[in-house]
Order: sequence, then C-alpha cells, then structure tokens
Amino acid sequence: MSADQFKPKVYIREGCPYSFKFWLFIVEAGIAKDFEPIVCRPEDPQFDAIKSRLSTGLGRPATFPTVEIEPGRFKADSDQLIAYFAERYGVDAASLPALAFYRGTILPQLEELHRHG
Repeated sequence: MSADQFKPKVYIREGCPYSFKFWLFIVEAGIAKDFEPIVCRPEDPQFDAIKSRLSTGLGRPATFPTVEIEPGRFKADSDQLIAYFAERYGVDAASLPALAFYRGTILPQLEELHRHG
C-alpha cells in the first residue's frame, strides 16, 4: 500500500474523554471517512500489545488517542491531533459547535472527576 492509499489509523480508548474529543472533531469536521478507527478496550487480550506498539511508535508511553498518521509514524495528544488535522484539512476547529460545547462544558467536568476520583 502506498502512502497515498494509507488511511490514518485512529487508536481510541473506550471510555477515554480525550479519544472522544478527537473522534468528535473528525466526525463533526466531516473527515471521519478518511480514518480507520481502532477501538481499544483494556479488557481485550490484545490491549497490552497495542499499547506496546504505540509506545514504540511514539518513543514514549502510549496515550490515547494516538494516530498512525502515515505508515510507522505516530502522533498523540488530542489537542495536537486536532490542530494537525484541522490544518491539513482546512478546518476551523473553533467553529465546530459540538466540539466547542464538549471542550467548554463536559470535558472540564470529566477532568475534575478524574482529579478527585
């Protein structure tokens, strides 16, 4: 498969608010069809192997979401991924109402729960 035919692989962790934020961005931006989603569930037997592959590709411990943006090249961090793909696709991420709502209302609550959980 050539790099032109490669579909970026989006590794999203089930239940992860940052994975959801990135997924929300690509869906709302209308570009989800250009990605191959890989839902990672901690209870699945292959979860540790996936995390290990992502860690190797990132050169640091894996976080979610992670995107294999081209064969063997990985990026992580939902905000950096949103910025990268917004620029690549010419999308104004700040103009996406569902993403703005999530970032401004739901995500801060989830982060607060996580800090005190």
